Amino acid sequence: MCGCWKKEPRGFRELRGPVTKEAESEELTPGVILVAFEKLFGGGRGVRKFARSGLRHVSLPDNAVLIEQNPKKQSEWAELARKGHRVAWAMRDGQYLARVVDGEVVMLDERRQF
Repeated sequence: MCGCWKKEPRGFRELRGPVTKEAESEELTPGVILVAFEKLFGGGRGVRKFARSGLRHVSLPDNAVLIEQNPKKQSEWAELARKGHRVAWAMRDGQYLARVVDGEVVMLDERRQF
């Protein structure tokens, strides 16, 4: 994933789903992202799919979303996904906020690992 989106894809905003009062008050932390990651790959409630790509995603606080890596792309992260690793990206408004690989959260804005 290259981070080259200038705007959200059509339908992206609607697919994030409703934002609950809990999610509004919750801060986007590595722990929150990790809980969503386990939900995304564990098939919990609230996991949705993009109609076009079929990629799974879950809503995060502060209008962010956690999206699984597209294994059809040509990147090192897609290669990991093809090999069976669980790779996901936390995004908001087309910006990458965090990367999660097999449960290891890397916050991209501050380059901190958790």
